Amino acid sequence: MSSPLSRIRLAVQPISAEVFAPYGRLLQPRAHPVQRDFTDAGLECDGRPTLNVIWQPPEGLRFTRLERHSALTQGFVHLQGGPAVICVAAATDPSPESIPDPHALRAFRVEPGMAWLFHRHTWHALDRYVPGPEACTFLIINSDPNPTQIVDYATGVSELHADLGNDSAPRRIDHAAGQGIEFEIDSTGL
Repeated sequence: MSSPLSRIRLAVQPISAEVFAPYGRLLQPRAHPVQRDFTDAGLECDGRPTLNVIWQPPEGLRFTRLERHSALTQGFVHLQGGPAVICVAAATDPSPESIPDPHALRAFRVEPGMAWLFHRHTWHALDRYVPGPEACTFLIINSDPNPTQIVDYATGVSELHADLGNDSAPRRIDHAAGQGIEFEIDSTGL
């Protein structure tokens, strides 16, 4: 019989460019442009950029896995639905043995119409969490191939994928730290 998971509760914070800066960049126009204005989004991609649409239904507010991408500054646009929550931890050393302190994870509320890029190697939950009854739709900017590391804090095991979704034999790493942990988004105030 397995022992129960230790739960870390994440308070949801409002998002702003300043508080999100350690994790990535909010994509928004410069303040009050007087004419049409192109702003470089800062996308970095080592492979072929891909664009996908994700439909995310409400599926609960608990998770155990984080991922990071080394080949791009992964991007999202919250297209429609209600508010959602993204969970992030700052980038760690690119070494596969380096995973974030689970207490360093932060949760941010994102609204429809918002867009963001994660810095390379920024850790984030695999899903966007939908606290309300309404599903959300997101546009995601990815890379092909998509080298990705996923760590499961319940088991303490990382998988290193040379190309997420197409790698049938990812390399596994056992982490002494990060075992027996579950994250839960605190829905108070959402």
